[in-house]
Amino acid sequence: MPGIPQDYPVSLLDYTLPEDLIAQQPLAERDASRLLVVNRAANSVAHQRFRELPGLLPPRSFLVLNDSRVMRSRYFCTRVDTGGRVEVLLTRVHEDGTAECLTEARGHIRQGERLAFRDGVEFEVLRPTGRDDPGRVRILQNGETPDVPRLRAILEAGVLPLPPYLKEKLSDEERYQTSYSEKTGSSAAPTAGLHFTQRTFGEMALRGIEHARITLHVGTATFLPIRGDDAAEHHLAPEPYSISAAELKRILAAKLSGRPVVAVGTTSIRVLERVFANWRAACDEMGVSSAGELANVPDAALLKRFPAAGETDLYVLPGYEFEFVDALLTNFHLPRTTLLALVYAFGGRELVRRAYGEAISRRYRFYSLGDAMLVV
Repeated sequence: MPGIPQDYPVSLLDYTLPEDLIAQQPLAERDASRLLVVNRAANSVAHQRFRELPGLLPPRSFLVLNDSRVMRSRYFCTRVDTGGRVEVLLTRVHEDGTAECLTEARGHIRQGERLAFRDGVEFEVLRPTGRDDPGRVRILQNGETPDVPRLRAILEAGVLPLPPYLKEKLSDEERYQTSYSEKTGSSAAPTAGLHFTQRTFGEMALRGIEHARITLHVGTATFLPIRGDDAAEHHLAPEPYSISAAELKRILAAKLSGRPVVAVGTTSIRVLERVFANWRAACDEMGVSSAGELANVPDAALLKRFPAAGETDLYVLPGYEFEFVDALLTNFHLPRTTLLALVYAFGGRELVRRAYGEAISRRYRFYSLGDAMLVV
């Protein structure tokens, strides 16, 4: 296991942000955001624009993007027994019709309670939400577990689950989805990807910069804060991910060709570091040392060595040794979060803290709808 500290005071993840720097609406154009470039080798910070990204990436870069789409999974319900109001936020939905969730109500929610939405939809509480753990509900429609088409319709019937620091209604809710989002299942957006446009992809292609897609459905592991005093004692709930065999082979071929692998977002980096842990040893076992040799490996043999689908609870603190990813594109994150801890681990705490300080002094826009950071 890479070098994880035995203790890491959560106070090391603190910083002070003026509230007026929290972006409440997206910019008119996705790629008009600012881009803070952190260069680890030069120990430097530079200030650019996101639309300049293709020229700022290392030559021959290979980007990996998370194509998950946010569910409309926030529901305002009525407690069947009492008539009281309760809010249900589904954070992960399983094929058997059960779901992990966060609930908010005035009174304690009990196991076995039913929470009514509309159109015959109810949530039966299997496990109430705890302080640090999601609850679990069974999704019912007219008393029965819905089939897949009806379940998908239910997941589009709620309200888009925007973060609590967004106080305004979005003028265009599609701006909380990436332009390439495809597979519905997240309870929050993979926000590093919100800046990409067709212009960005076109200019990258002209420079020989390619990209692949993976899927990680964002759940409570990504957005819940670290509540204890020791960040090393925090644990992440598993989040489901998948990579097609074709995309897995393209990503590994890029690495074998010496192309810099750029993770777009903390979700992407957690999948890549999970799937491609010990990738050199796995390639040695297959007798593969180049992209050309990899092309001849059957998909079945590749998938035996690389877990292309499953769950990841990878938790990254400073001291973690990254095995696969060479650069990271990310947004600015809240204090005392696992996301900020990961960025500290990748960029170096002191350099990233200096970068955040400069971003604040230059009035960058922060959090989900704000500006971006590239760490090379």
